[in-house]
Amino acid sequence: MKRTPQLIRFTWDLGKVPLQQPSLPAKHEIKLQPNPNVEVLWEGIQRAFLNEKSWIVGLEAHLEQLRQKTFPEGKPLVGMEILVLSHGSRVIGLSALQPKEGEEPQLLSGVILDYEYQRRGLGVALLQASLRHLAEKGLEKASVITREGIPAARYLYPKFGGQGSVIESKAPTGV
Repeated sequence: MKRTPQLIRFTWDLGKVPLQQPSLPAKHEIKLQPNPNVEVLWEGIQRAFLNEKSWIVGLEAHLEQLRQKTFPEGKPLVGMEILVLSHGSRVIGLSALQPKEGEEPQLLSGVILDYEYQRRGLGVALLQASLRHLAEKGLEKASVITREGIPAARYLYPKFGGQGSVIESKAPTGV
């Protein structure tokens, strides 16, 4: 029987995140998306997850939970801010943020990046921009919840001092 992957919470001390803007290749830009088109963003989110084989187990349930958390009633969560990473006119990545102290996680969606743009430093730039944005909103700490074993948990989220801790799952109390 396969073991269900555990959830991990990564936490950052925002005072330790570099202040300089992340450098991006030509025609790439990270900016706040004030009035996001939810359906376009949701298509990009799904595409990114479908291309990441580490998410295949339980993907449908995860995506449903993510959609309810970030876009309840088909609209962005009240108070949520979305940073988008674009290449020309194409949105290739995003980070949905909840800039409220104590309401975890602040990185609601985590860093989401189209598969074809991964492993180029763009995820690191989007993570840094997300953490800087939260720091500029006055937060001292930020967190994200992800799944063990995925590339972001192994390579991306430990950047900038991200500390991971396993979230204990609640065992069923009976049958």
